[in-house]
Amino acid sequence: MTGSDATLFWFGLLPIVLLLLVLVVVFLIFERNRRESYEQLRREIDTLKQTVSALCSSAVGVDKRVNRLERHGRDLEERQENIEQSSHQGEPPYSDAIRMVHAGAGPEQLVSELGISRDAADLIIMIHGIKREDA
Repeated sequence: MTGSDATLFWFGLLPIVLLLLVLVVVFLIFERNRRESYEQLRREIDTLKQTVSALCSSAVGVDKRVNRLERHGRDLEERQENIEQSSHQGEPPYSDAIRMVHAGAGPEQLVSELGISRDAADLIIMIHGIKREDA
């Protein structure tokens, strides 16, 4: 190989080397951008995992509270039913007596129709009877 052939060889090889160098630099830039994007996505995923975890924890708390409220509601319903049943089993019907007094019933009518004592009838009339103004 002569000197001019060697020079031509290097001048022919130089653009190829420069092109390869540019390709390597471009590849490195793309790789760095890809890694940055990957890290950003990983951080977002971690944030979303924490958010989902917090939501699940609060959902469990809400579920426990809802269950407790449902249980409390059932207990109240049962107590109300027991109260209603006990009020209809042998207890004097005072609400009926009050309604009758408002309609103008006297003590004899309360005793005969509802089976309450005369004293109870008088007391109900005293408390719930219509006040009359006598001049």
